[in-house]
Amino acid sequence: MVAVPIQPGDIVDEDALLPNIGTQHYQSWLQSIDAILLLGGGVPLSPTEPPIYVQRRGDVVAQIVENMTKMHHMPAVICLSAGTAHVPQYITPHDGLPLWESTASAAYLMRHKQYPVPEKQVFAETTSYDTISNAYFTRTTFTDVNGWRRLLVVTNEFHILRSKSIFDWVFNVPSDTQKSTTSRPYELYYLSCNNVGLSKDALESRI
Repeated sequence: MVAVPIQPGDIVDEDALLPNIGTQHYQSWLQSIDAILLLGGGVPLSPTEPPIYVQRRGDVVAQIVENMTKMHHMPAVICLSAGTAHVPQYITPHDGLPLWESTASAAYLMRHKQYPVPEKQVFAETTSYDTISNAYFTRTTFTDVNGWRRLLVVTNEFHILRSKSIFDWVFNVPSDTQKSTTSRPYELYYLSCNNVGLSKDALESRI
């Protein structure tokens, strides 16, 4: 059976990707990715621990980056989210200042027990407080500036369809640079991670 090529806009499931990450089908696709966008969401458990369901996203990203590094390809990893608008932020005990959700996600990746991500590849977006501003500030602060055009958006299954709708919307708005004949349009791909760390009621409310 011939594997169907992964196209922009496709949603890839972690259960399909991870067991087959070494195949040519996924290797060639992953080598084309410029940046991985790790969505945040929820108050961190500590300065180095995002919520359990975000940790799952981080675990998958860390394994992908480890595999890509073996292929001598080192994409940027952008951790998203300053905080969640409707809940108080985590306050760090040593200085009484708020901890950005993206900072906790970045620390989790760099300190990952199995697949630590090199610090030079990790970036933190610290302006957004919802999924729409996740997409907007990622584009205006990072991807438009750096020319990263092939993007992999990573979140949990309960959040993937809303994220896809928002990111497709924001990244399909033409920019001044895209009016140039030499500028590439964005190509977005989506990775759905398993839902973990949420009660049934909490999961249903998010869906």
